[in-house]
Amino acid sequence: MDTDITPKYIGYARKSSEDNKERQAASLPDQLYVIDQLKSKLGLKLVTELQESKSAHIPQQREAFKEMVNLIEQGKANAIVTWHANRLARNPVDGGYIIFLMDDGKLLEILTPSRTYRNTPEDKFMLGLEFSLSKKDSDDKSVVVKRGLEKKLRDGWRPGWAPLGYLNDKGTESGFRRIYADPKRLPFVRKIFALFLAGTPATEVLRISQEEWHLTTLQRKRIGGKSLSLSELYLMLNNPFYCGKFEYPIGSGSWYENNSSLERAVSEEEFNQVQVKLGNISQYYTKHDYTYSGLMKCGDCASGIVVDGKWQVICASCKTKFQITNKNKDRCTKCGTLIAEMTNPKILHYIYHRCGRKKDRSCRELSISEKELERQIDERLSEIELNPYFLEWAVKQIAQMHEEEKSFREDTIEATKRAHDDCRRRLDNLVALKIAPTNTDGSMLSDEEFKRRKLPLEEELKGIEKQLVNIDERMIQANNDTVRAVTFCTRAREKFATDDPKVKRDIFVGLGLHLTLRGKKVDFDAPLYFEKIDEMKSRVPIIGSRVAPNEKPVDITKMEAFSASIPTLLRGLESDQVLEIMSLPCGHYTSPHITNMPIISQKNRLNHFFQFGSGSFTSFLTLSGTSFLSSSSGGNTKTISLGLESPRLSLASFSLK
Repeated sequence: MDTDITPKYIGYARKSSEDNKERQAASLPDQLYVIDQLKSKLGLKLVTELQESKSAHIPQQREAFKEMVNLIEQGKANAIVTWHANRLARNPVDGGYIIFLMDDGKLLEILTPSRTYRNTPEDKFMLGLEFSLSKKDSDDKSVVVKRGLEKKLRDGWRPGWAPLGYLNDKGTESGFRRIYADPKRLPFVRKIFALFLAGTPATEVLRISQEEWHLTTLQRKRIGGKSLSLSELYLMLNNPFYCGKFEYPIGSGSWYENNSSLERAVSEEEFNQVQVKLGNISQYYTKHDYTYSGLMKCGDCASGIVVDGKWQVICASCKTKFQITNKNKDRCTKCGTLIAEMTNPKILHYIYHRCGRKKDRSCRELSISEKELERQIDERLSEIELNPYFLEWAVKQIAQMHEEEKSFREDTIEATKRAHDDCRRRLDNLVALKIAPTNTDGSMLSDEEFKRRKLPLEEELKGIEKQLVNIDERMIQANNDTVRAVTFCTRAREKFATDDPKVKRDIFVGLGLHLTLRGKKVDFDAPLYFEKIDEMKSRVPIIGSRVAPNEKPVDITKMEAFSASIPTLLRGLESDQVLEIMSLPCGHYTSPHITNMPIISQKNRLNHFFQFGSGSFTSFLTLSGTSFLSSSSGGNTKTISLGLESPRLSLASFSLK
């Protein structure tokens, strides 16, 4: 072992941004300047100076560090001078080996501007602590950066440079920067996609962009400001960012949607057509989430319903229809013409839903096209659709009922509080009797009797406290559920007609929680209030026209007068109030006058009996819970029963505005 104790120093400097030469550009010269200052001040002799731009997070990946360690192991150097200890290591492997060289006597000291570390227990402890702190600092920064990236991705902003046609926001604080459309270049990007879709060859599109449009890339510090190359054009045509999607990190399979405020250069359907013409089904498309995937089960074998997408092309040369598959992605199967060279070929896209056959490989359930599936959904929505003017009336009625029920809620809460105080008093009296001085021997109240009488009181007290907490919430929740149900029935079909896949998926979920496909028909396990609407329409046929969404009531004020004439209905409240419903014009039909009859109230059902002369009558849903209408007629007399049941909704937790 070399016993020479004369320090032979190696100067070492490192910066971590090897992937970006512009970042920390002044770091290495500053570190070397500090090393030279120490050299001049202390009269040091350096064997050599080593510098590198390499991250220290991964062990044994730095060439200059390896060279420094080899010189120390060979005895050509035995000391290090550096700007800070964290320049040497930010991982436990390299840091541990530095300390091992000290233990082995090959490394005498590490000199920094603020401290000198020698081969003593205290100095080695402090050096190890410095390495651990630098490791923790790196880990903390990594957590903060990842958290910021996750938020940015959730908000729909892709990290990194924006592609051609978009601009990065450089004026906002880091972490809140967005991407904006480039008003100068985005119109040309849209024209590039349009020309390619129209059958213009890529080379011709490139020539037009260079010679006629003089389109150039965005000028940056050292790159950009040049015309598009052919490879850049193909990268643009393959980039799903232009249709509102992006993958981050690239190759991870994690896809996100662009922020809704960012303009799209091309629609998703057009982008997929471009991919077919380019002869590749892109990674984005193969990982595409279909609108109704994962929502249905097979009615025969209970396997999940899976979705298949098929692309077909009609050749522009021989008019042959052929399918795009993994074996044939880019040319006509008959004449061999490349799709990219065809002049305006017709591209067809079909989506099918079929049984996955995971539980029964021999299941013969037939597939259904997405167009037929959406037709069945629309048909179901039309069966429950209500007039928008009925929604206005319903919301006003619920608000009025909510106001009228305030006094009832206050009385109920007051009565519950009195019951709570009475139960608490009885429990306190029982405890006082148990601990009374005259009951020390248990003659007045034994332990067994105390427990037997105490448990029921405690259970009663807990039940009252729970009721006291939830009574207001239950009443408000019932009103909110009713508003959501009526809003869904009124607006769902209109919203379903849009092209928003998320809205369509939510509406489909709202039609049932256990959707099955049997015989190419979807079985909607409808929520209870759907059944009541169907029953209401079937019992009184005129209700179909009365609540049809295209028919507008003649006079809205009469509908409001009708709603005002209905008193607040409270379960269990006995009432001898007389109800008189006046005529309510709706569309081209006017209901007859109804002779009033007394309201007969029961504990769980309140029946309204209306007796009237000839003609038809239609009643709306009662909004104190989920209600249904049934009718029976004898001669010129008809009885209508409105049942008030507790709402048990399987409606998805969303509101269609």
